[in-house]
Amino acid sequence: MVVATFFAATAWFLVIYYIDPVEAGGMGLGLFFATLFFTLVGIFTVIGFSLRKYFLNNELLFTLIGLSFRQAVWISLIIVGLLIMQGARILNWWDAALLIVSVSLLEAYFLTE
Repeated sequence: MVVATFFAATAWFLVIYYIDPVEAGGMGLGLFFATLFFTLVGIFTVIGFSLRKYFLNNELLFTLIGLSFRQAVWISLIIVGLLIMQGARILNWWDAALLIVSVSLLEAYFLTE
């Protein structure tokens, strides 16, 4: 996971360095947000797994990695979603709150199952 995160971060930096969003249009922005999403998922998964492994050392590792990955996807989705809304100039505090509450409810559903 650390190696995949490194490659995703490298791809994100390459997109930032080589692609002009004005010239590339939607494809450039799509690559930017996709590589940012995968980078954030990797970073949050590694951090979440490390913290869970440190504090819950008697749990099975594959359950910890699954939980860390799912929550990393949710957090990354919130961050990238907020950035997309900000880029489109449609971000308000209630839109952000609605996105966060929606993702929190989805995570609560998965935790109860």
